Amino acid sequence: MQRRDFLKAAVGGAALLGLGDTGRAQTLPSDRKFHPGEVWRDTDGKPIQAHGGGILYHAGVFYWYGEDKTQGYNNKVGASCYSSRDLYTWKHEGTALAASAVPKQFQDTGVLERPKVIYNAKTRKFVLWAHLDANGYSESVAGVAISDSPTGPFTLLSHSHPIGTSTYRDMNLFLDTDGSAYSIYSAEDNATIYIVRLNEEFTGPEMPLVEGKTWVRAIPRHWREAPAPFKHKGRYYLFTSGTSGWDPNAAMLASADHILGPWILGDNPCVGPDAEKTFHSQSTFVLPITGRSHGGFLYMGDRWKPQDLADSRYVWLPFEFDANTGFQLTWHETWDLSIFGKPL
Repeated sequence: MQRRDFLKAAVGGAALLGLGDTGRAQTLPSDRKFHPGEVWRDTDGKPIQAHGGGILYHAGVFYWYGEDKTQGYNNKVGASCYSSRDLYTWKHEGTALAASAVPKQFQDTGVLERPKVIYNAKTRKFVLWAHLDANGYSESVAGVAISDSPTGPFTLLSHSHPIGTSTYRDMNLFLDTDGSAYSIYSAEDNATIYIVRLNEEFTGPEMPLVEGKTWVRAIPRHWREAPAPFKHKGRYYLFTSGTSGWDPNAAMLASADHILGPWILGDNPCVGPDAEKTFHSQSTFVLPITGRSHGGFLYMGDRWKPQDLADSRYVWLPFEFDANTGFQLTWHETWDLSIFGKPL
């Protein structure tokens, strides 16, 4: 999400989490339910700090990476890591990529946003990409780091623009079923979504760069951000939000027969009250639920609170495919994984 117009409201506005203004906190691990928009605590009883995050499933364990906002808007802590075997109960594994591990310009008054991690089976390295920025969002580069462990610590390898000098902002990673990996991000000052195939190490773009073959302008001049890709029955899908800063807006779901397009921008998949606000959330990740052949996915969104970013909440909802209506996202006050028809 582009934040430059909201820095003044966000900086210094992050007291440590309390129960906030939505009532009771989600109780874990005994509850074993999702309560979208409520405080979510880890196994130590502390509110989870994994904003703008994503999940890696590796060796039977889910790892949730995200922005740690306990000290406010800027990059003063880094990217956190949590682990779980059931998606309900999360253990804090510490800081995967510390603020001190990136160049000085991206620390303190800079930002580290939307960290995502994939595993490279060939190199046996865990690869983290994130949006690094500074100086009023004028830098907008990709930070790439690696680790031998999913919990880190990650070591920064580079920070650069994957394609020319175009901006690299809200981002995600996608590992395809053939083993190829892609970085998907808001470019051209958020006007266009880029999709870039990565090299064999997943540490940079595949070279030589050839538009239409190794990278594409997937959704040009539509002003989309917060990309969240997934695949269903050989077709590719991409959740995105509009560019309204911290304020929620209507999501859109694009689709393509090939990861490099052409992409068709579809409608808002949300239905019901507050659908035009994506249930007061912004997309960050879509997690496939195994064993659900007709299309079961978990939508992950952030409910941002710019006046107190540490108290931003998580909106996780079931996201399913119906042969008649296509993909639809509906609100659930409380739900559990049995909604997908079988235990995880």
